[in-house]
Amino acid sequence: MRKKERHRLITRLLTEKNIQKQEDFVDLLKSRGVVVTQATISRDIKELKLIKVPSQEGGYRYSLPAETAEDVGAKLEKMLKDAFVSVDQMEKFVVLKTLPGNASAIANLIEKRFQDNLFSVLNDDDTVLMITRTETAAQDLRREFLRFL
Repeated sequence: MRKKERHRLITRLLTEKNIQKQEDFVDLLKSRGVVVTQATISRDIKELKLIKVPSQEGGYRYSLPAETAEDVGAKLEKMLKDAFVSVDQMEKFVVLKTLPGNASAIANLIEKRFQDNLFSVLNDDDTVLMITRTETAAQDLRREFLRFL
């Protein structure tokens, strides 16, 4: 398993489990068929910038650092400057085309940044489909993305 895939799995595990020790990561990954050492997990924790927060069950657990709205906006803007290809809109649907391999990360950031205006977001390798709550919201999103052309 590649590091990027392992990082995604670790992130998912953090939302599903109460992970208090690095050994917990090793055991959980092993149960999913991913064999890693404690040293690898230690590097992953550093790269993912994981923090320890109080656990409801007592003690401390690993968690992702909280992202601020400014962080999300800045990351989205940087990714769009690098990977934006085109945008189109029809009624409540907005389709954003990206360079291959970028749509998933961009979709995640779009969901965080525009959650109040969105009903749902779907993506594949190079396309993000946004379904907005209103047609006006779709028009606003399209205009927002056109700034990056």
